[in-house]
Amino acid sequence: MAEQPEGPERGVSDALEAAFTQVRPALMRMAERMCGNRPDAEDVLQETFLRAVRHGIPPEVRNLAAWLTTMLKHAIVDRCRSMKRRPSHEPMTDHHDGLTQLEPDGPEPAWSNITLDDIRHALDALEPVYREVYQLHTFEDRTYDQIAHQLGIQRVTVGTRLNRARKKLREVLVARFGLEAKP
Repeated sequence: MAEQPEGPERGVSDALEAAFTQVRPALMRMAERMCGNRPDAEDVLQETFLRAVRHGIPPEVRNLAAWLTTMLKHAIVDRCRSMKRRPSHEPMTDHHDGLTQLEPDGPEPAWSNITLDDIRHALDALEPVYREVYQLHTFEDRTYDQIAHQLGIQRVTVGTRLNRARKKLREVLVARFGLEAKP
């Protein structure tokens, strides 16, 4: 296990850690803008902090936030340079012998043709206690707790009724549209 520095060196790393913690949100926003995605931004931010720890705070630095921002910019430039040295991706063509291109997914499932109106009309076939819970949850975006309070029933009863409503609704849609039900 590495020993923690003592004396003035410990004070430098404490000051650096405090400064980094303070400016991290701003540095992250800048890194995300420049990198285009959060994972790369986090990598660059980590590299910035490692560089700062490795080099220590130069004595002439008066504004740690500005110094860390400059270090971040340098880390991003270095990352861009290294990315340019990597080979680019090529599209699959007939010129790639020995490689097979995957076939696209099969046809759309029959369920994808059912509209929201079809579901609303199928709800008429459900018993009122199941239909009401289903409509409140699905179409009015109510939580189980809200539904239970409104209907004066237990939360667990809401879940049971919703489950039964879905099962019955699936049966109605399968019968109405001639679809195969999943086992």
